[in-house]
Order: sequence, then C-alpha cells, then structure tokens
Amino acid sequence: MLNRSRSRLIYLHYSHILSNRQLLIWLKNDPDITISNNNHQFFLPSLNLSPNQKMKLQQYLSGQMNVECEQMNQDKQLKIMTILDDDYPDRLKEIHDPPAVLYLKGDAGKLAHPYTLGVVGARKADSYTLLCLKKILPPLIERNFCIISGMALGADGMAHTLSLEGHSIGVLGSGFNHIYPPSHQYLYTQMITKQLLVTEYPPYLKPQKHFFPMRNRIISGISKGILVTQAALKSGSMITVDRALEEGRDVFAVPGPIFSELSSGTNHLIKQGASPVTEAADIINEWQIP
Repeated sequence: MLNRSRSRLIYLHYSHILSNRQLLIWLKNDPDITISNNNHQFFLPSLNLSPNQKMKLQQYLSGQMNVECEQMNQDKQLKIMTILDDDYPDRLKEIHDPPAVLYLKGDAGKLAHPYTLGVVGARKADSYTLLCLKKILPPLIERNFCIISGMALGADGMAHTLSLEGHSIGVLGSGFNHIYPPSHQYLYTQMITKQLLVTEYPPYLKPQKHFFPMRNRIISGISKGILVTQAALKSGSMITVDRALEEGRDVFAVPGPIFSELSSGTNHLIKQGASPVTEAADIINEWQIP
C-alpha cells in the first residue's frame, strides 16, 4: 500500500499543479492518496484550489502518466525520495513545510550525515569570503562535516568547491534539466559524481525567482547550523537565517569590515546573538565535538 501511495504522491508532485503545502494537506486527509475522478472533489475545499488548479488537476487525473514522467523514471542517475520514505531526513521532516518529494543525484546517504553545516552568503561575495572559507572550512571537512549550500554564484560555489574532497550537498532552485547558473556546469558534474545534489522541483522545471526562497528552507532544514559569510541586511541569505531560527538551528556569522555593505547583515546577526566565527574551532567547540 505504501508503494502505491508513494507512486501517487510522486505522480501528483510531478505535475506541479499543487503547491507543497497542498500536497501535505492531501497526505494528511488521505494518506492513501486516492486518485479518482469520483472522489477527489471531496478534498477540494481543504486544498483551497484556485479555479485554474481545479481544471488542471481534473485534466491531469483523468489522463495517463505522461511521456515526460516516464522518461524521468528511466533516468538511472535520478533518485526520488518522498516524505513517506524511512530514509527521509529527520531534521527536514521537523520543519514547518517539509518538501513532500525530493529529487536527488549523487550519494543520497549524505542526507543522514550527523554534522551538517549550511554555508550561505552573497552571490557577489568577494575575496574576503573566499579567504574566510579557506580558513574555516578545511578543518571542519577534516572533522567529517558535511557542507551544504545552494549551488549559486559567490559564497555557495566557493563552499562547494572547497568541500569537493569531503562531504557536500547542493540544494537547487530548479529541476535537474536546467543547470543554474550555467557557469557551474563543471561543479554540477563534480557534485553528482562525488557528492549530492537535491531539489524539490521536477526535472523539467526551469529556475524561477520564487523557487530560491523555497530552496533556502531545505538548506536550513537539513543543516544542524548555518554559517553566514557575507550578506547584506536585505538578502536571500538573511531569509535563510530567518528560516534557520524558526527551525531551531544554530546560526554562526563571520564578522566583517564595518564599512562593507556585504558585511552589514553578518555584523547585525552577531549583535542580535549569532555566534561569531573566525576559525573552525568556534563551531567545533559550540557543538562540543571531540
């Protein structure tokens, strides 16, 4: 029965008609995910579907599994994990809106790593971020930390590149058929070969602006703590920090020059109580790792 529910969840998720919240509501009301034109109307009030969603969902449920979905199932590199699975990460399941379905390429076992540190920072991060990460990350990687970031330009790419020989998880804001940014083609390939890439978006979905804040909740969700390198006061990195705090994660921040806009966010976080980090020992000692 679980296999049937799991397949139906993936089928619904692939359509991208329902939001993640709506899928979770469906699961709560109907754990078997009964898909039928005769009974799905019952769930429409609780799902709060728009007229357009109702029309698309009715069309989708009355049809057969489309060719694209079949092709996805034939991708030997692609793994699919659902919130129904036993190996779904416990930390991620605890957050307010855990992704119902995850698409993975690489070593899925990294999701169970005990020491996961999310690294976030500006896309326009400069040499200061690189110098700081070169000092802070290597000792953590030697201690078997798993470094998590968002595969974006700047701090994300730096963090993933520095941790390629250790453990790293990249969380995407698009489906696997669309590498973003395109300049990370080589890093993308290396991450699949040596590490792990994760996304909640079906392979065919292109990156969209509102996908990235949603991606950020996964970064913080699978992390034990978040390290912020450089970030302006109003930035995506600060949104990730907000999610991390909501989820009860530790927040670490690299102090920076007081005249730098890129350090205004991190310096503010430290004033608000985030743990300042100038070396790996600051995180190791905070977590009492022997």
